[in-house]
Amino acid sequence: MRKADLLKNHQPFDQALARYRTFMEKVVAGGSIAGDAQERRDLAESVVLRLAANWESFVDGHLVDCVNRDPTRLSEFFGVTIPPNPSKDLCQALIFGDGYRDFHTFGDLKGLAKRLLPDTGNPFLAVSPSHAARIDEVYKIRNYLSHYSSKSQRALMRMYRTKHGMDRFYEPGQYLLAYNGTRLWPYFDAFAGASRDMALWYLI
Repeated sequence: MRKADLLKNHQPFDQALARYRTFMEKVVAGGSIAGDAQERRDLAESVVLRLAANWESFVDGHLVDCVNRDPTRLSEFFGVTIPPNPSKDLCQALIFGDGYRDFHTFGDLKGLAKRLLPDTGNPFLAVSPSHAARIDEVYKIRNYLSHYSSKSQRALMRMYRTKHGMDRFYEPGQYLLAYNGTRLWPYFDAFAGASRDMALWYLI
């Protein structure tokens, strides 16, 4: 059976990042696309949710394809014999069952990847700590926007305080668009950088 081409996974993810970044550059610049201040904040929050969703889709597909290429660690993890050329459907079923895995931090993802993949077949190990830390910030924003719970708000406020010395809570849209979006672009850079770290790892 033909093995998955990991580099191909990056193209739709990288294209989505570029598309959303171009869109948000137009929003920050103003003009008819931007709307009023509240609409711009809503757009920024929606785009951050989409960034997280695209990353999760990329990660899920990548885990499946990595196991497809080398199922030895997964076989050890479950204590079962997996054929040397498992289908993607089998890999999907073994990793996710009939549900999905929710990664609250990059550490969660890295931990799962280490359980499922040998180090020689684990591109997630190549992602730099700085990119991983930024992605974790996005997840704090995503979790708050997904639940609006007091717990997620406290976690986001801790990030505001630790990262920027802020002593007041702001909705994510306000936080992201302050200072002409200078807090927003590093999140795009982190996802793009993580993708690039992984892609370069295949070429080593």
